Amino acid sequence: MTPSPKPGILDITPYVGGRAGVPGVTKVFKLSSNESPLGPSPAALAALDTAKASLSLYPEVSAALLR
Repeated sequence: MTPSPKPGILDITPYVGGRAGVPGVTKVFKLSSNESPLGPSPAALAALDTAKASLSLYPEVSAALLR
């Protein structure tokens, strides 16, 4: 048995991030989709850089660093 989607599901147009159109507007920022026209925060990029070597590991169980 192979799973298959219900009829009509594959006919739905997929969401494409960052693409939207409004007549008469050159560039649209979709704030309702939680998209930022500014890109990622430099602080977030720095945190990712610091953490990227350990992203494949589960965090320690007490979550002391998070707390």
